[in-house]
Amino acid sequence: MSKTMYQILIVTGIVTSEHDPKTNRMLKRTLESTGRFQVKITEEFRGATAETLKGYDAVLFNYDGKADVKAPYIPLGDTAVETLCKFVADGGGIIIYHSSAIAQEEEFPDEFVKMIGGAFKFTNGGRKNPKLSFRVDTVKGDPICEDVPDYWYTAQDDLFVNIKWLEGNQVDILATVYDGEEDYDLNRMQKHLAKDYQNIDFSKLENLNKDHPVIWKNTYGKGRVFVPFIGHGIDTIRRPEFVSIFARGCEWACCGEVTIPYPDIQEEKRFAVWPYYDNISLAKMAELTEGI
Repeated sequence: MSKTMYQILIVTGIVTSEHDPKTNRMLKRTLESTGRFQVKITEEFRGATAETLKGYDAVLFNYDGKADVKAPYIPLGDTAVETLCKFVADGGGIIIYHSSAIAQEEEFPDEFVKMIGGAFKFTNGGRKNPKLSFRVDTVKGDPICEDVPDYWYTAQDDLFVNIKWLEGNQVDILATVYDGEEDYDLNRMQKHLAKDYQNIDFSKLENLNKDHPVIWKNTYGKGRVFVPFIGHGIDTIRRPEFVSIFARGCEWACCGEVTIPYPDIQEEKRFAVWPYYDNISLAKMAELTEGI
């Protein structure tokens, strides 16, 4: 039997300048709008122990470990990492959000790679597809994706491709995006990305012209791991398809079940605005999200 309310702790802190910390408040608002979650946010998790996570059903991990993409990675420290890993292994849930799943240099914990299900590294074939808006194909068959359209679109988002799965992991892919050679047209890229891709033979890029996972789930010990690898752009976060998959994935991470329906945006409720579940007006939403 499902609990009435699930407790989630958003663990954040150092994020790159491209990732506004206010995103955490959007994620909190999205989850709490379903009526199934109570969410707290902490920006200091170093030194955390089992007592820190007492009473929580899941952790939402949104931590880049660097204020600039080219800066050195600042780890949380062994104590915090061991606490998180044991929490999940003992039956808790974790949501590893967006770029938090990028294996940053040698300091990135090996056990996090196991939780994620694989390693995405820029030094091992991983790359960023330069397009900002892309079609997401939903993988049907999992309750997390029930009633979600077959495909939908992101806005101003990041597409990281070429994750290397660990052998023996039982990863369930929930959504994919196609990484095509046409995406690497230098004349259509943002200028800062075009500089990175100059003098590259795109036809030799690994796993080009293939579908790549962008949302998936995994298990770790007795616990559950949900990874939305997209979710950079606030307009992606506001998509009803993303809202639904994100909320349900978090519920699954908490308890292993999915009961949250797809947002009802039919008939009179078609005027509802993000986050859809509480059917608020545009004026009310502006009031609730002031400062986001």
